Amino acid sequence: MKRLPGSLFTIILLCLFACVPEQAIRHEAQEFPSLPQVTVRPDLSGEPNGGFNPSFSPDGSMIAFLSSTLHTPHDLWIMKTDGTGAKRLTTKGVKDFRWSPDGKSIMITVNRKGFEETLVIGIEAESAEKRITGLVPGASIPAYSPDGELFAFTAPNEKKVRDLWIGTADGERIEAVTEKISVRNVFWSPDSRKIYYEVGKDYGVGIWEMDLATMESKSILSKYIGTPGYSEKANLIAFAYPTNPGEFEIRTMKLDGSDIKNYVSPRLPGRWISWDTDGKGVYYLGQDIEEIHATEASDESAKGPPEKTAADGLEKPPMHPTSKKPDFKRAGVTSLWHLDFETGAERRLSPENLHLTGFSLYSDGTKMVLVGVTEKSYAAEMFSFDMASEEVVQLTESRVSSWMAVPSRDSSKIAYFTNEGFIDTLKVVGFEGEELASYPGILQEGDMKVSWLPDSEGMMIFSGRGLFAFTEKGPIEFPNRVDHRVFFYADVSLQGDKVLLNSIPRFGETPGLYTLEIKEGKFLQTDLRYPQNPEDVPELYFQPRWSFDGRKIAFTDRVDIWTMKAEGTGRTRITTFAENNLNETGKPSLASYPVWSVNGEMICYTLTVYDEKEVIRQIWVMNADGSEGRMLFSEELDSQFQAYQAEYTNQPFFDATDERVIYTAVTNGIPDIFSVGIRDGKVQRLTEHGAIYPSLFPEEGVVIYTSLEGNNETLWIMNSDGTDKRRFIITGAEENK
Repeated sequence: MKRLPGSLFTIILLCLFACVPEQAIRHEAQEFPSLPQVTVRPDLSGEPNGGFNPSFSPDGSMIAFLSSTLHTPHDLWIMKTDGTGAKRLTTKGVKDFRWSPDGKSIMITVNRKGFEETLVIGIEAESAEKRITGLVPGASIPAYSPDGELFAFTAPNEKKVRDLWIGTADGERIEAVTEKISVRNVFWSPDSRKIYYEVGKDYGVGIWEMDLATMESKSILSKYIGTPGYSEKANLIAFAYPTNPGEFEIRTMKLDGSDIKNYVSPRLPGRWISWDTDGKGVYYLGQDIEEIHATEASDESAKGPPEKTAADGLEKPPMHPTSKKPDFKRAGVTSLWHLDFETGAERRLSPENLHLTGFSLYSDGTKMVLVGVTEKSYAAEMFSFDMASEEVVQLTESRVSSWMAVPSRDSSKIAYFTNEGFIDTLKVVGFEGEELASYPGILQEGDMKVSWLPDSEGMMIFSGRGLFAFTEKGPIEFPNRVDHRVFFYADVSLQGDKVLLNSIPRFGETPGLYTLEIKEGKFLQTDLRYPQNPEDVPELYFQPRWSFDGRKIAFTDRVDIWTMKAEGTGRTRITTFAENNLNETGKPSLASYPVWSVNGEMICYTLTVYDEKEVIRQIWVMNADGSEGRMLFSEELDSQFQAYQAEYTNQPFFDATDERVIYTAVTNGIPDIFSVGIRDGKVQRLTEHGAIYPSLFPEEGVVIYTSLEGNNETLWIMNSDGTDKRRFIITGAEENK
């Protein structure tokens, strides 16, 4: 067997671009046909769909927060403290943010091209995002000194270890002041003369102090800690300290590391705490506690004390001062608690029917924003909390989502996911919307895919965890599941209950390709990696797709597109990007997501092109033998949605006539559905207010998709040319169906 180039180069190429996004890689220019430019202003209307990570503006008049639908990146929003006047500021995705000291703008961290950047955006309408002068690639959000003269931030060095940088507030002068100590959680002394920072495990976990007068650093706490917080009122640092696995106590100390005090906090389950405004205690999220019965406690103590040293030789944290396992366990919802340092008492503040995931305290201590869910929440929601009256008022509301609609082969049924009923559920409905079946409680995965099994009229659910198939008679057994270590992709034939499975075998290192065929209620597995007769074979198999007649298979080796016969013979590499990449005859390119035309005469695929600092996604079409390849569409990756959603939630496909390709593209951060003519290359916008998960009814020639209009996720149907859009209405179901 002859193995062709591509595998090692692919791995090296992917590592280079993942690790050094800012490095320019120069190659000869490559000409592409020009395409019509489609530009639409982003739709910023609608109310937020839930929200989380709230933060008060410096004057307390506004709240900034993140919000999104279930299947789009989080974006930055602001609103008044009573929940009115909500306004969306970004559309391309935001990972984290912090208010600027003057409250007129917000600094944001984004990852839209495969690497992190820190930008700033004003809070006024239609403000543009701008770079912050002086920040180096990968920089964190800067922390400004109290006097406003300096800022500090962390950024990765050439070995991807984050160093501490200090610069003037105008960004004109910056300098790295640490090396190789993995810095995080930076804060300033009140007089702006010292910086405190937490360091990573490789070079001594703990808190360090840097005196800016001498630029010398010293360790003030060398033991493992949680995230530290400083109170100017108390002039103390507080941090969570692990005493046993899953158990923490709170400790405080002075800025010089002296006068360490311990406070028992049995309800604290993690490392994140926040000072109250008086400096007399801390807030944190935790659960209530229940006593453990004597037999249960004795079983726990029988396990014995932990080892004194870890595998790396470092001393483990000491046991809790009681020197024994506590006789309690945590139970119930996560609530907001306050620990008073003077009395040592823990007090629950939030209602018991509200399960919290976060909170934010205003600087004067009078109000707080809580983040959590109730029994009627579809996603995280935000609530105002008055510290004096303890009144809770809802600020944002989450809404039901429906997504990933997949029609059956004869177009008579549709399967889709929804969180209606406050639990993720797979539903089956008829073409007119009548509910036929419901399967609640299916665990969602980011790469989950649903397919119909045409012969048995069953369904297969696939994700990185594996596959699960069933019919009305029950599950379909997959006895060879243990033969697979990592699952990548699966595709079901339209002509029978046959599945292409792409996975890494249990005793192997590279992805292989298998067919699974249902026989007598079981999947029978055939290995397609090794043909009986000598022929060219790839080193890697990814993203396999059946042809519509079930006779051929297309797949990629992560660089080129291949085809083969359904029985596993006749492998043919029909593109030549591996040679082009090695010989530098064009820009580095990787082909992915092949799909057959209905008549089997053409193949469409996605090409990712690395053009110096830009990453470009193109859609190409060619004859099934690889001839007459031509580009249909090209766009630069410039949003978190593009960088992290595979093919923007559903890969391109041919329409029922084989005259156009339907695909999802992003304009100004908003995904929408488009089509492009195969012969004339004319692009047509099919949706305008955000849409994902398009899928074609094979018999009807219409498209069902998830609309994002109004920051919702609802099912809609349209003709394949974008006309006759209508909401897909689901009617009731019979009891216990």
